[in-house]
This record gives sequence, C-alpha cells and structure tokens, in this order.
Amino acid sequence: MINVFKFFFTALILSYIVVWISDHPGTIKIFWSEYLIETNLLGFFLVFFGLILFIVLGLNVFSKLRNLPKNYMIAKKNKNLILGNQTLDDIAVNLLVGDFDNLEKNSRKIRKYFNNQLFSTFMLFNSSLLKNDIVQAKKYLHILESIPKADYLLKRSKVLLALKESDKSNALKYLQDFTEEYQDDDWFSGELAIIHAGKGEWKLALDSLDNKVSRKNPELLRMMVTLKVLNGEDPISAQKLCSESIFVLTESIKKHLDKNEVKKAAGLIQKNWIKFQCLEIVEIFMKFKIKNIGDSLRRYKLVIKSIKKNTSMSDESKLSLAYSAYFAEVWGESQKFLDSINLNNWDERILDLYKNLSEKSSKISVPNNENRILPKPKWFCENCNYRYDQWKFICEECNSVNKISWPKVVTQKKKSPKTLLQNPFRHFPQMEREN
Repeated sequence: MINVFKFFFTALILSYIVVWISDHPGTIKIFWSEYLIETNLLGFFLVFFGLILFIVLGLNVFSKLRNLPKNYMIAKKNKNLILGNQTLDDIAVNLLVGDFDNLEKNSRKIRKYFNNQLFSTFMLFNSSLLKNDIVQAKKYLHILESIPKADYLLKRSKVLLALKESDKSNALKYLQDFTEEYQDDDWFSGELAIIHAGKGEWKLALDSLDNKVSRKNPELLRMMVTLKVLNGEDPISAQKLCSESIFVLTESIKKHLDKNEVKKAAGLIQKNWIKFQCLEIVEIFMKFKIKNIGDSLRRYKLVIKSIKKNTSMSDESKLSLAYSAYFAEVWGESQKFLDSINLNNWDERILDLYKNLSEKSSKISVPNNENRILPKPKWFCENCNYRYDQWKFICEECNSVNKISWPKVVTQKKKSPKTLLQNPFRHFPQMEREN
C-alpha cells in the first residue's frame, strides 16, 4: 500500500513539472564560438538528457568490450565446471566397475577442465599400477614429485610401486622412514607390519602396530591382536582389545578351558557366535581338555544355551548344535538338529555326521537325500580366493597377510550397511602382490 502511494506522488510531481515547463517554456541563449544557440527550457532538458543517455550508453559499450576477455574466461570456467563435474561422476562409475581405460581418460579430462595436477596425476598413477603398467606408473610418480602438495600421496605411491615390483627391501626402507614421519598414520604402520609378518617376524610386526592403531580401523586391530597371540601374549587380554579375530577367539576359549573356566569360555561363544558362526569354535569347546562324559554333557548344555540366545538359528548353528550333541553322546538330540536343516542345504559335513550317528545308534539311519550334496565350506583368501581347510595368518598362494576369512563371516559383512560407509571404494580392485 505504501509503495502505491509513493508511485502515485512521484508520478504526480513529475507530471506537474512537465506541465509547468510546457506552460512556461522560457528562452535560453547560449553563445559558443561566436555562434548563438537559442532554445527554450524544454529543448535544453531534452538535449541535456540526450547527452547523458549517449554518455551512459557509450560507457556501457566500452565496459562490455573491455570485459569481453574476462567474460569469455568466466563462461569457459563455468563450462569446464559442468564438464568436470560430469567427469567426476564418470570416474566414480569407473572405480566401481574397475574400468581402468576410461578411468585414465577421465583423469586426463579432469586435468584439462580443472587444471588440476594432484588428483589427476594420482588417479593416472593408480590406473597404471592396477593395469601392471610399471613404466607409466613411474612416469606419473615422477610428476607427483614436482607437485608441492603431493608429499603424502607421493610417499604412499612410492611404497605401492615398490610392493608392486616385489622390491621389498626398498618398500621396507620407505616404510621405516615414513612410519617415523607419520607416527599416527595407520596405513604406513599396517604395511610395515605386513612386510614383517610375511617374514614371520611377529615381534617386529607387532611393534609396528602396537599402541598406534586407531580403533576406527577394525582390520588393523584384528591383525594386531592376532600378532599379540602369535607373539605369545595372553589371548584373553587380546580378545578384550578386539573381538574380530576367530583365531584369537578360539585361543581365548582354549585359555579359559585350560584354567577350568568353562562358563567364561561359553560366554565368549555366546557373545561372538552371531558374528562368526563357525563350527570349529564349537568343536574346540567340546574337545579341548575334555575330562569325561559328564564334562561333555555339561559343555553341551552350555553350547545350547549360548547359541540359542541368538535370535536366528542358521544352518551352521543347527549343525554346530548337532556336533555338540554328538560329542556329548546324545544321539537323538544330534539327529533332531540335523533333521531341522533343509535337505537342499546339506553339505558333506552333515552327511558325514549322519553316517557317524548311524554307526553309533542302530535306531538312526541316513535319510535318502536326492539333492546334490554341497561341498563343505572352506576358509578362503579375500585377495586371491584360494581355499584352505584350516585358518592361516598368511596366504600361501598370494602372500597376503590377515586376509583368510570364514565364509559365514563374509556373508554377514556384505549384509551390513556400515561396510559401504566405512569404505566407499570397497569394490576398487585390490592390487595383487607378486611373489
């Protein structure tokens, strides 16, 4: 409403001025170089305002011409920004599917669009390394050396290149130097520990990690507690630091059983069963330092209590309960747990246990299962997928350290939504170390 009144009064005043000038034109005489310019007040104002308009338009045109190169650069930057953002999206897809050729092309585009040396050179280095193109990788490593802000990436890249070339002496030298410089960095400490562990130097490997590993890095924590036990330290204390290692868990169970702390050993099974679901854990609990059949029955009851505390009864849980009942010589209970497993999911372990039960009791016979019997699950290397009957700390096939996993554990990890958040590049192909 106020704006309406303002507009009305402004229009009224301007109209009054125009009408007054029209009614009182007056006469204006201007003498310029012996020339007489004579006009009225209205003509003077028209000329005056026309001159001002001409000057303003001239200045505007001049300003646009002067800023033409600047405006061109701004438009070019905006275009490059749009293209660069699209290229970053493409790089994310390339990383996800492992498309190294397009990853290299898009990394070059990033350098062009953003005039960025650090990111594009590092991505080109990684792409070359993953394609086993050592010559190109060394070329990009040399370029990284000339970029002031690339110091940290350069040092990590030197280590990666040395490991890729199986130059462990240089890799060890780099890691020893860089670990001192970056004492709070888990990556350098972890790689140094892996090299020492690969040589069987448990103490040196443990010293590389001890009191340096962040609790936000579960993989290195798992390696550290495993090294503690391999180095002869107390597994129960190690288990309290990190409960992600099956090896440390089984050693802790043995330690409790050795001290006749059966309930504490069963408590470890109860706390960790849903995480691991490994038959070997129950086998150790039922067999280690067993005294008599009464002791077997007591442990069997504890196993039932521990496993049934978990809400889901998987096939591995049912098989483990069947095994514990078998060791306690409760044949009927063992058969009941086996029968609760779907015939389509039977593997060699279930069939073998059923055969053993039929030998122990004449009342039990192996059911006719026309489905294909699955092979028994084996430990496998997360790096090369090589299979093992027993857990190992070092893969004999690819020399990877701390990568042997139980398949049931991996299944659960894949279901966890936290995995993607912790490692957004989890699908990035792992670099295999040459022997």
